[in-house]
Amino acid sequence: MTVRTYVIRRIILIIPTFFMITILIFVLIHLAPGDPAMAIIGRHNVPQDVLKEMRARLGLDQPIPVQYLLWVSRLLQGDLGKSYVSQRPVIVMITERIPRTLELMLAAELISITIAVILGVIAAVKHYGLADAVSSVGALIGYSIPTFWIALVALLVFSVSLGWLPLSGTHTSTDFPSPFHALLDHLSYLVLPAGVLILGWTAYLFRMVRSSMLEVLGQDYITTARAKGLRERVVIYKHALRNALLPVVTYLGYSIGFLLSGAAVIEYIFTWPGLGNFLVTIAQIRDYPTMMGTGAIIAIMVLVANLCADIAYAIVDPRIRYD
Repeated sequence: MTVRTYVIRRIILIIPTFFMITILIFVLIHLAPGDPAMAIIGRHNVPQDVLKEMRARLGLDQPIPVQYLLWVSRLLQGDLGKSYVSQRPVIVMITERIPRTLELMLAAELISITIAVILGVIAAVKHYGLADAVSSVGALIGYSIPTFWIALVALLVFSVSLGWLPLSGTHTSTDFPSPFHALLDHLSYLVLPAGVLILGWTAYLFRMVRSSMLEVLGQDYITTARAKGLRERVVIYKHALRNALLPVVTYLGYSIGFLLSGAAVIEYIFTWPGLGNFLVTIAQIRDYPTMMGTGAIIAIMVLVANLCADIAYAIVDPRIRYD
């Protein structure tokens, strides 16, 4: 099977998966407690005729299957509808927040991968040594502690107590002497939310790299490479590491969902204006079109990331194409 055929098959599989996800998103949002009409009006003691008129205006008086079909038909045309509250196009509101989420996720992803690979290789090569023990204990602690707890402690220590880093937001003001000063100011706001994500994600990736590296180092071809007289550096980095990173490459695509779920909590705690914080905020006011549109966009991001991971794995390891 060629790479082209493999990619086409993966893309075809994405289509039914996406529609199943849209059904799940639609059903879960409509089953959640709360009435969008009541949330928009903002009062509890509302006459039934007023509520009925509001639901009719929002299209909530139609049967659930009809509402779903209307939403999906507009979704396939690139129309996510308008917000119940602001009356702005949902796609515009989401587009404004995607760059912030991508910025936070990419910073956490790149730094986590770099640290995890370096520490994982050192821990595997120096197995049962001091570096392995310290790294493994640190990874266990980072993996076990809830992300939201680390975020709250980081805020308390570095922002409230020490005052080293800003409490929330993305920048201090819009007037800076130069673009360099503006960049430094923005990076100071990025340190805490990205750092919290990096701690948890690095711990998980480290355990994966270390485990994979230990397995590869025990293979016969590594023993043969050493028997041929190759330098240890060549054996480790050219032969062992390349094969040890195959599971990591596969998991990076699936990590998007993990990072998005973690980023939602972090964005809300640090008031970072990304998709996660946006989704939590609109969920509180039962803004159905915005919630469903955001969920659909996140689903597309995860599916595309998984597709890229599958393609990358097929290129790195051609054997996967014949599975």
